[in-house]
Amino acid sequence: MARPECDHPITQLPDRVSRRRYEREKRARQEAEQLLEAKSRELYDANLALQKQAAGLEEAVAQRTAEFEAARNEAESANAAKSIFLATMSHEIRTPLNGVLGMATALADSDLTSEQEEILDLISDSGNLLLSVINDILDLSKVEAGMLEIENVPTSVCDFLDGMCAQFAPKVREKGLRFTVLYSGLLSAGGVWAEFDPNRLSQVLGNLLSNAIKFTTSGAVAFTAEAVHLENGNLQLNLIIRDTGIGVPEENSEKLFQPFTQADASITRKFGGTGLGLVIARDICRMMGGDITCLSAAGDGTEFTASIQVTPAKCPETTKGLQLAENEAVLKQRKWRVLIAEDNKTNQLVLKHMLKRYDLELVIVADGAKVVSEWRSNGADLILMDVNMPVMDGLSATRAIRADELEGKHQPVPIVAISANAMVHQVSGYLEGGMTGHVAKPIRKAELVRAMALALSETAIAPT
Repeated sequence: MARPECDHPITQLPDRVSRRRYEREKRARQEAEQLLEAKSRELYDANLALQKQAAGLEEAVAQRTAEFEAARNEAESANAAKSIFLATMSHEIRTPLNGVLGMATALADSDLTSEQEEILDLISDSGNLLLSVINDILDLSKVEAGMLEIENVPTSVCDFLDGMCAQFAPKVREKGLRFTVLYSGLLSAGGVWAEFDPNRLSQVLGNLLSNAIKFTTSGAVAFTAEAVHLENGNLQLNLIIRDTGIGVPEENSEKLFQPFTQADASITRKFGGTGLGLVIARDICRMMGGDITCLSAAGDGTEFTASIQVTPAKCPETTKGLQLAENEAVLKQRKWRVLIAEDNKTNQLVLKHMLKRYDLELVIVADGAKVVSEWRSNGADLILMDVNMPVMDGLSATRAIRADELEGKHQPVPIVAISANAMVHQVSGYLEGGMTGHVAKPIRKAELVRAMALALSETAIAPT
């Protein structure tokens, strides 16, 4: 029986399989190409988005940078304006205050009745209070600007503390309070010398002791000091002031260390004060490696502990500076010729009264040009130079004198600045300009005599 014929011979099957495989591969390639194109499009779109985002980010950074620069310039301008304002106010207040306190000092040297002495004491206390407010504001600006300076010098710790207690003991007695002083630890045997800033520590203790006396109407004020060794080789001084005064509620204790703030607003009205003293005192202690802490309760007194770290020191062979009696001895050693450049009539009178007990040849002129002319004609042993004067200011006059000395190879004459401009950068400018010392207005007689004696001390041993 014969087989039926097939429409598709077997020999044609491989061709059909190859075509189907080809078609599948073709579709796969097309799908891959479509997928690649889609991914490429997505990548392209993402890249465009990134470029747009980067451009926006650059624009935002540039804008923020410009805003930062503008804010910084504004802050610098505001800070400069504040500095100028503080310097101007310091000068404008110190100048008339110099007349008030200077003439009060001169009046105190005259014969007064007890009633007149009482009135004079009130004038002096009010003037000194105003001066302390000015100094506190300037010190706070120095703290904020990081310009508060600490000058460490070898100092006898017990002698320093004795001086502070002697200064405040009369005020304690005037209020009928008991005043106890105790040195413990290393200080109990005395003879401890250390390097610290006595002026700044005086500022701290002066604030704490005056507050203790001010806020205590009955009872006692106790001062305790101790020194202990630290592992780093330094000493820690712990200075504790306790009083039996009005105290401070616990919830208000932190306000004590906020600028221009009192624990209670009524305290300002009753006792006065700016609320800056403790803020500055704590900053000083922290700059000296310590701190100030407070324990108090309303109606139960207050205890402040001021701590600082100091470096042990040996007693120097010669102490820096001269004591008051030695200062006056220098001024009395011979008839010094002192030129005074001061344009303010009141300040001229203040200086004359302060120096009248010393046998000095005082020559007073009203501007810098005249003091240069007088020095060129007749010379001088010392010049007291105001800074702000008409015709020629004090710094210009100093530079003219120094130039003449350099040209003629003369011995430099001591020039002490007498100025109400007493900010740190201003005093530095005086010294850089050739002046040898500075006394701030209002002038304290002891400070004036000390500055003059230091300036003349080397001349004092020279042959006449």
